[in-house]
Amino acid sequence: MTLQEMEEMMDSCVRCSKCKFIPQIAIRSKRFSHICPSIEFFNFHAYSGGGRMILANAYLKGRIELGPDALHVLYACTNCGGCEVSCKWVYDLEPNEVIHEFRVKAVECGLGPLPKHQKYIELVSRVGNPYGEATDNRSIWSNGLELNTSPDSNTVYFVGCTTAYRRPEIARATALVLSAAGVNFRVLGTDETCCGSPVYRVGDLDRAVEIMKKNITDFKKKGIKRIITSCAGCYNMFKTEYPRYVEHDLEVFHISQVLDELIDDGKLKFNKDFHVSVTYHDPCHLGRMSEPHKPYDGEKIEVISQVFIWDPPKPVRQGADGEYDASRNILQKIPGVKLVEMERIREYAYCCGAGGGVKSAFPEFALWAACERVAEAESTGADVLVSTCPFCSTNLQDAIRSRESKMRYMDLTEVVLNSLEGVE
Repeated sequence: MTLQEMEEMMDSCVRCSKCKFIPQIAIRSKRFSHICPSIEFFNFHAYSGGGRMILANAYLKGRIELGPDALHVLYACTNCGGCEVSCKWVYDLEPNEVIHEFRVKAVECGLGPLPKHQKYIELVSRVGNPYGEATDNRSIWSNGLELNTSPDSNTVYFVGCTTAYRRPEIARATALVLSAAGVNFRVLGTDETCCGSPVYRVGDLDRAVEIMKKNITDFKKKGIKRIITSCAGCYNMFKTEYPRYVEHDLEVFHISQVLDELIDDGKLKFNKDFHVSVTYHDPCHLGRMSEPHKPYDGEKIEVISQVFIWDPPKPVRQGADGEYDASRNILQKIPGVKLVEMERIREYAYCCGAGGGVKSAFPEFALWAACERVAEAESTGADVLVSTCPFCSTNLQDAIRSRESKMRYMDLTEVVLNSLEGVE
């Protein structure tokens, strides 16, 4: 849907502020009751999901111009989708969808994205990754590893830019564990290029769709039928966003889903105890944002003032159908590991603060959000904070150092690898 097609939805926002908090029934403490890092940090209504819908609506109606202040509000958002999940309990509006379309409109008008975003978009176009790293260095992470790879396999481990260039420990652990389980797979090495997530999130839709089409074409030429990712952002793109713009029949899996199945099938067996208490952080793009968005073209009927019904019934994107169980299943099966949960989990998990272009354009805000999440993790008494996303890994580890926390951070694949004797 375009921003114009969302006007009726934006008109329906009544500024109830439910988008700022997790649903009341799920709140366990005032300290950890927010769902939106942006409103909590900037503390002004415009920086909430509903506030941004009002901003977009005002722009659409010609009441404001998209100047520097409005762009700051628009892009100081991690696109975590928490506002959208909370809104389902009230009016079932889609503020996260509005924010994305508002960013698309900003780019179309030549006003967005922000300079930091433009820089990494140019790098993606020029060298295939947002970090400006040489293509030849994309597979350095695999140096010295003996892997069960085959150039003819129709299953590819899609490493992703952040994992390959910034979090090589995740790539190494993922590939080693897959090999230990006897999975026949291949990596694309220098043929792999960005999935398009950094470009898509900030609203450069035309360029993002070009990347999507190129990747799908390349996958088909290579005979790839199955994709495994260790990056929540890549998973979300291939699983949820690509089908909106590019038809494909690829099977898409996150590594947590694959490992959970391998353990159940007896192909991956733990032979080393790991005595540690852990708490698990749900990445937004593996969790609530991996639930497919279903467009609706039915009729909205006002029964009484501000009370509506939908004919036929409207599908509700609750976030509950994201991937939450696989990682928890794995952690609970590892000998010696004790899982203790934070207050905000699953579809109500608090964002790490790194997504939506925030880490590059608003680093202070990104670090603050991560520190909030680490504080919540510390409150559980756990020794290790575990997650399954390289963006979360980087931002949460930055927060751990900033807070001088005693917690350690580990990717799920590192925990699994640590529980396998003789695999390194």
